[in-house]
Amino acid sequence: MPILSQMKSKALWMVVCGLPALASMWSCSGEAVVAGGSDGTHFRFVDVAQQAGLDLVNVCGDPRRWYIPESNGCGAAWLDYDGDGDMDLFIGNGARLAYIDDGRQLEVVPGGQSALFRNDGDLSFVDVSADMGAARSDWINAVTVADIEGDGDPDIYLSCFGPDVLLVNEAGVFRMGTEEAGLGNPAWSAGACFGDVNRDGALDLFVGNYVEFDLNQPPDGGRRVVISGVEVGWGPEGENGQGFNPGAANLFYLGDGAGHFKEATEEAGLSLEKALCSYAVVFSDVDGDGAQDILVANDMQPSNLFMNDGAGCFTEAGVQRGFALNGDGSPTSAMGLALADVDSDGDIDCLRTNFDFEPNSLHLNNGSGQFLESAAARGLAGASMDRLGWGGGFFDADSDGDLDLLVANGHVFPQAEEIGMHAFAQVSQLFECTSSGADGPSWRDVSSESGPGLALARSARGVAFGDPDDDGDLDALIVDLDHAPRLLENRTTRRGNWLGLALVGHDGNRDGLGARVRVEAGGSSWTREARRTQGLYSSHDPRLLFGLGDVRDVERVTVTWPNGTQQVMADLALNSYHTIEQSAVAAKGGQR
Repeated sequence: MPILSQMKSKALWMVVCGLPALASMWSCSGEAVVAGGSDGTHFRFVDVAQQAGLDLVNVCGDPRRWYIPESNGCGAAWLDYDGDGDMDLFIGNGARLAYIDDGRQLEVVPGGQSALFRNDGDLSFVDVSADMGAARSDWINAVTVADIEGDGDPDIYLSCFGPDVLLVNEAGVFRMGTEEAGLGNPAWSAGACFGDVNRDGALDLFVGNYVEFDLNQPPDGGRRVVISGVEVGWGPEGENGQGFNPGAANLFYLGDGAGHFKEATEEAGLSLEKALCSYAVVFSDVDGDGAQDILVANDMQPSNLFMNDGAGCFTEAGVQRGFALNGDGSPTSAMGLALADVDSDGDIDCLRTNFDFEPNSLHLNNGSGQFLESAAARGLAGASMDRLGWGGGFFDADSDGDLDLLVANGHVFPQAEEIGMHAFAQVSQLFECTSSGADGPSWRDVSSESGPGLALARSARGVAFGDPDDDGDLDALIVDLDHAPRLLENRTTRRGNWLGLALVGHDGNRDGLGARVRVEAGGSSWTREARRTQGLYSSHDPRLLFGLGDVRDVERVTVTWPNGTQQVMADLALNSYHTIEQSAVAAKGGQR
C-alpha cells in the first residue's frame, strides 16, 4: 500500500499526459478507452442485502486508519454448509484498534463479529452463527473454503491478523480444529488456498502472509507519515524504504486427505531468501502439464509464480515467465488475482488488481505458462488508473458467451484526497467484454450504466461470487469497510443459454479442485478450472457456470480430473445445473 512512491507516480503521470486531472476518455498508455453509451446497457445489478437479512456491519480498526492492519478489510465465502443444496454465506469481520499514548502502543479491542447466514431461498438469509459454532470475533482478512477431509462437508480456514483459525464442519456444525489439524500459522495472513500439488488425492494448503506488525512496537514509535500536513499510515517496507512493516514468510502445508497437515515450505521449494508482503494466493495449472502451480500477489514487490515439477516441488519463475512485473517492467502494489481463460484459447490468464495511479495488470497466457501483460491493449488500464483495486473476478454476467469483469475498489487512506490521491470511497467497476474474436477480447467500463448496486461509492474489499437463487447467473457479495455488505443480485438481460456443472471428486478432493472442464457447443469451446478461492479474501460458489450465447445444444463436456484421467459427457440439457461425479474408473487412473 504505497504512499510516497505513488505521489511520484501521480506527478509523472500528470506531466506526461499534460493534464491537471485524470482524463476519462484516454490514457497515457496510448490505449483507447471507450466511453459508456448514453442510452445505458442491458446490465443491471441491484443491492438486495438489506431485504435478504445481510445486515452485518464491517469493523476494521479506528476510522482514522493510521496503521496498516486497519485498511485491509475482509472477505466472504459461499458454501453449502448444511448440505441442503443451496449456497449459504459466511462473512468475515474485523475488530477495533485502540491508540494508546497517541499510537505508541496499540491494542485490539473486540468490536466486530463474523457471521454464518443460512440460505432459506428467495434470497432470504438467517444468521445461524451461534447455533452452528461459527460466531467468531477474530480479526479476519480472508475466508477460504475447502472440504479438507473429503467427507462432503465444506470446512473454513480463516486468515487473520492474529493466529489463523480452522473451523471443521461436522454435519453442519463447526468446531475449532486448528491445532488438531497441525495448522496454526501465527503470522498475519492475508490469503490462503487449497490445492493438490502432488496429485495424491489429498488437499494441500498455501498460506500467504502479509507483514510483520507488532502492536507493542508500531512503526517509527507509532508516529505517522505526514504529507502536506496530513497524517497517514506507513505502507509496507517496499514503499517506505525504512524497514517498517517488513514482509512475513509464507507457509505451505502438505495434507494427508483426512484433515491433517504437515508444514513443508522448504521441502517443497517454496521458501524465499527474503519474505515478501503477500496478498492473494491462487493454485492454477498455468502451463497445462496437469500440475497445480501457485500464483502470489505481492505488495510493492515482484509477484511470484511458483512452477510445479509435477511431484509437488516448485521453482520460482515469475520474472522469467512475464508474471512478476507490470508491462513497463516494474513491480506493482498487487492485491487481488482473478484467473480465467479470458481469450477462449484453453489456457488460464490472470488479472492483477493494483494501487491508485497504477493500472490493473492483465497477463495473457500463451499456453505454456508464459505471460504477456496486455491491460492497456485490452481496455483495462486507463479505466483503473484512478481506482485502487482489491477483490473481483471474471464471469459471464449476461450469458452471451464471453467473460465480463467485476473489480471492487476503495482507498486505504480516509485522508487520500487531502494528500492529492483519489477518494477513499470509490465506485467498483463492471467491465463488459465487447469483443472476443480473432483479435482477442477487450473490455469497457459500464459501471455507471449497470444499476444502483454498483452506483454506490464505498471503500470495497472482498468479492464473493455465487448463485444463491440458482437461476443460472452469478450474483456478487461485496464487503465494504464500515458498512453492511452489498449483495448484488444479477438482474441483467440474458443474451444466451447457460450450463452449470457441480464436480464431485473422490478421496480427499471432493470438489475436484484443479480439475479442468471444457465445454464444446456450436463450434466454440469454453474452458474453466475448478477452484473455490481466487480474487482476494474470498471463496466462491464451487459450481462452474458457463454462458454459451445463442448455442442450441451442448455437443461435449470433457472433465480432466486432477489425476489426469478424463470423463466425457454429451447431450447435457441447457439452462440447468448438472452434477458430474468422478467415476470409479477415473478415480483409479483409467479413462472413460
